[in-house]
Amino acid sequence: MQQVAVRVDNVSKRFRLGESHNSVRELFSSTVRRLMGREGVRPRRDEFWALQDISFSLGSGEAVGIIGPNGAGKSTMLKLLAGILRPNTGSITVTGRLAALIEVGAGFHGDLTGRENIFLNGAILGMSRAEIQQKLDAIVAFAGLDRFLDTPVKRYSSGMYARLGFSIAAHVNPDVLLVDEVLSVGDAIFRLRCLERMRELVRQGATLIFVTHNLDQMHAVCPRAIVLDGGKSVFEGSSRDAVRCYMDAMSRTYAARPTDLCSEAEPEESVVSLERFVLLNEAGDEVVWIGPAEPLRATIVFECKREVPRLIVELNMRASVDENLLSFNSGRDGLQFRADAGSHTLVLELPGIPLAGGQFFWNVRMWDADSGETLLDTPFQRPLSIDDGGRATGIVTIDRQWKFEPATTDGLRIECTKPVAPALCVD
Repeated sequence: MQQVAVRVDNVSKRFRLGESHNSVRELFSSTVRRLMGREGVRPRRDEFWALQDISFSLGSGEAVGIIGPNGAGKSTMLKLLAGILRPNTGSITVTGRLAALIEVGAGFHGDLTGRENIFLNGAILGMSRAEIQQKLDAIVAFAGLDRFLDTPVKRYSSGMYARLGFSIAAHVNPDVLLVDEVLSVGDAIFRLRCLERMRELVRQGATLIFVTHNLDQMHAVCPRAIVLDGGKSVFEGSSRDAVRCYMDAMSRTYAARPTDLCSEAEPEESVVSLERFVLLNEAGDEVVWIGPAEPLRATIVFECKREVPRLIVELNMRASVDENLLSFNSGRDGLQFRADAGSHTLVLELPGIPLAGGQFFWNVRMWDADSGETLLDTPFQRPLSIDDGGRATGIVTIDRQWKFEPATTDGLRIECTKPVAPALCVD
């Protein structure tokens, strides 16, 4: 039977908004006045429940991701698991040695060198001096900070802090490892090494709890995930289904925002003003994520201050500033629109976007074909995530079919084929 390494039972955590005291001295004085009945009416402080009735359990060798929007309670949950905070209700049980990487530089002393902080941090995490000495070379090599080992860490960059902190935590050989969003400050190569180290620890039987907004990282390490929203657990299950739940929630939040995508970018005298630009799925719901094989409908609502006899409209999608991946131009498609003064709606329908996954941004451009004047050019602000199931294999994904023809002893072949949709990118 698998041993339970982490158990969380009906945990809730409450905070009070607003601080009454700025120091121990003020707290002592206030307490004395209150006991003597000389303190006036205390201002009311609102209560805020960061977590409410959270329950889950993890066995040895399990890896779970905790995802959710900002303010969902993810970091509070990790601090409770690490023992930094105590729950108001419920209980938390952690079995074995625990290592936590929750904050960049947490547990470091700025005036001590990297070497001295390795011994200090290692001791805090429960390692003996002999054990730290034995692993010192491996810790330093993993962090890649041998040149700066005897430099005070207050001179380290945030990335150097993260590299040293993760390296120490990862070489404690913990039974339970807690990792927060700190990996986002490391460079790409170091993040890959961290992910591989986390996989290795899980294979060795460690339990991993990983909080991140990077869904690809979470997919790569955690087969299971928990979605928090508003301090409550709204989903627990496979990582793929958890991502869909998370992105659905983000789509609803984005759809409910004020539609001010380009209001600041457009001068008052602009001929064309963008009133609304939305991306809709097949059901007509506004989305910020979609599968590569799912139909997509881009709807643009705009207003013309004057007649434009030949209007050209262009939609562009890119992943970064210098990487334009898709461009849809009505002029190149032989279409020019007669736009009278007033409000208009334009729809572009796409059968799918065959990209292998990632975060992308859209912009809208319009110009007058007769004069060549640019009438509208929005920033690349409209987000769209393409979900390939966490198995990114490049930039483009296409329909494909695998065929396997195993040889048999009687010389016959048995054909086995399986078509694969673009939404399922196979490694």
